[in-house]
Amino acid sequence: MPPQRHLTGAAAILNALRSAGISHLFVNLGSDHPAFLSEFASRSHNELQIFTSPNEMNALSAASGFAQITGRPAAVLVHVECGTQGLAGAIHNVSKGRIPVVILAGTVPVTMAGEIPGSRNEYIHWIQDVPDQRAIVRQYMRYEHEIRRPHNAAQIVLRALQFAMSQPQGPVYLIASRETLCEEFEEVNTQVDSVRDYKKNSAVEPIGLSPSALDELAGVLLKARRPLIVTSYCGRSSDGFEALKALAELLSIPVHENAPIYNNFSTTSFLHQGHQWNGGGQLPALAEADVVLVVDADVPWIPAQSKPSSQARIFHIDSDPLKEETTLWSLPCERRWKCDSALALSQLCASIRANDEFSQSRSKERIEERKRYLQERFDRRTSKLRKAEECRGDGRVTVPYFMSRLRDATAGIRMVGLNESTTNLGNVADHLHHDLPLSLIGSGGGSLGWYSGAAVGASLALRELGRSDDLIVAFTGDGTWLFGVPSCAYWMAKKYDTPFLTIIWNNGGWASPKNAFLRLNPEMAGNKQIEGRLSDRVMTSITPSPEFGKIAEGAGNAWWKKVTSVDEVDEACKKAIKIVREERRCALIEVVLDSV
Repeated sequence: MPPQRHLTGAAAILNALRSAGISHLFVNLGSDHPAFLSEFASRSHNELQIFTSPNEMNALSAASGFAQITGRPAAVLVHVECGTQGLAGAIHNVSKGRIPVVILAGTVPVTMAGEIPGSRNEYIHWIQDVPDQRAIVRQYMRYEHEIRRPHNAAQIVLRALQFAMSQPQGPVYLIASRETLCEEFEEVNTQVDSVRDYKKNSAVEPIGLSPSALDELAGVLLKARRPLIVTSYCGRSSDGFEALKALAELLSIPVHENAPIYNNFSTTSFLHQGHQWNGGGQLPALAEADVVLVVDADVPWIPAQSKPSSQARIFHIDSDPLKEETTLWSLPCERRWKCDSALALSQLCASIRANDEFSQSRSKERIEERKRYLQERFDRRTSKLRKAEECRGDGRVTVPYFMSRLRDATAGIRMVGLNESTTNLGNVADHLHHDLPLSLIGSGGGSLGWYSGAAVGASLALRELGRSDDLIVAFTGDGTWLFGVPSCAYWMAKKYDTPFLTIIWNNGGWASPKNAFLRLNPEMAGNKQIEGRLSDRVMTSITPSPEFGKIAEGAGNAWWKKVTSVDEVDEACKKAIKIVREERRCALIEVVLDSV
């Protein structure tokens, strides 16, 4: 029998995290955390690496970046309701992106006369007292609860992790009062067992397709003339990326990425149909498809811009086919299945190979005809993209041109891109030529400023995976860069040796709200009665432009360069890559584009 020992509530929580395999804890500390600080000082939790983040949103974005690369959750510790609110839009991102994260927060002390250790002894303990702290984030969480006594803290932490890691995955939120965190208790055998036996409290096993579903879907795809796969986050794991590749190549099915959160398919394959976010018009492959297989997609298409034929047969495979956290959502289809896409697509490949139709000459002829057809389309699209990469006559830099030069500069280097380029999301994705899983990821949601903390977390993740030599590149707009609390992120990068390259697309403003305005008011684009620039009048201009590089340099000793002409691009890319890889410093290139 293991000896009994005395623990605090904080120690019990840290033990549970550690036993569950959580290795990274990002903290922003406050007066509710003395018990945690005691544990940190004792260094009794060396397996749990602890990182200070001066800003809560950066902390949660870092946990997000770590989880997105490794597939394993990280944890975040914040201060009462103020710190919870400081998590800001990162809460939205990890929830909508189905990213597993454990969020811990203290609460104000629940006693006020010194009755027990942890009782109120600062004026702020009354000011920070709110009726329902958990309500701040409740609608975003897969699970939320209060740890009221330290005796069952481990059980509650492990239960929360079951929800975080079961599909659809997502964040969980736990709170505990200062008294609970400080209280000492005698650990008994049942608590030791619950921590040691984490595997008995594990997440729900991935679910695949039933035999009848496999037979039906295999038969439909084998007989389809113009099938199409649409996805946005099948590539959230290497297994999902490879399973999609195997299915697409088996039958020569084209793949379209609509509003992708992860890169899901090789962009250099003739089967790739490109990317769409907003705009772009009708996708030809979607219009002509007789069978559409939607795999892990929140917005497979925007009907007002692009949609399938009314005669198309549509099927849906998803870890979250009902979009349980979205109030208005619809995808009319013949069948929908809640399952793990990596497992389901692997099963589907096996089912297709075992189907008699697969070996028939008519099936082989359909596949060969599709190959020729899709190769011709891919060649036309490639030619169009290369044309866009050419220099403009005035020497001004465009995003496609810059991406082509960065692509050449990073040849032979394994790159992980973080794409938060807003109106240039498509330009980055179309011109990067990424072929490996988890080589271009997004925030998962719509709250801007994820890139900076995520870069720190992704760098820590790559270190865990033995890939410290990978180059992390964060692509962001000028407005989005400001949302990312860069002074915090570059400080973290310096302190924790997590350097990354930032590419800022400086178009002088927030193009997204301006574009949204013009979609509904197109006549305003050429209205000569408006004095001055439209961006100034509709308050979407960022002028004067901040000195982005100076902020990064001051916060984290980053190297920076402002690029205004094509002549400066190659040297800037070469220098920036060297700074990050050899000097282990952050680098920032501000690319000055035509102003919005």
